[in-house]
Amino acid sequence: MGETLSRLTMTGLLFLHVALLVWALTGLAEWIFGAVPWPAVANPLFPRPMLLAHWLSVAVTACIFLAGYALRWPGTPLAVAAGYAAMATVCLIETTQYLVHDARWLAMGLEYAAYLGIGFYLFRSAHAQAVFGGTGGLAGTSG
Repeated sequence: MGETLSRLTMTGLLFLHVALLVWALTGLAEWIFGAVPWPAVANPLFPRPMLLAHWLSVAVTACIFLAGYALRWPGTPLAVAAGYAAMATVCLIETTQYLVHDARWLAMGLEYAAYLGIGFYLFRSAHAQAVFGGTGGLAGTSG
């Protein structure tokens, strides 16, 4: 049961990071071209430099996860954690400087909880360690 759940979690993370990459590429296309033939995904409250940081942090993190999975790179958990740290920093700035809706703090908390949960899985799950072939990039850790 545990192994099946762990495999389903990894499959879910693959789909999540594909979706994040598509979302980020959609946002980057809006950022580059302005007018696009689909409904806008960018928050109009964010200035252009903030949007660029937003879309690039999401796109790079998604690419790291997907490439790391495809290549079975042992450094994937650590690199993804660094990407999530960048995304969390962007989220903090967006939440404290630009967002005004009442649920912004809850949304930020849920986003941070997702990063922590995924990170815990990537670093501690036996299945994730098998997929990425090691210790998550942590030197001196037995695995």
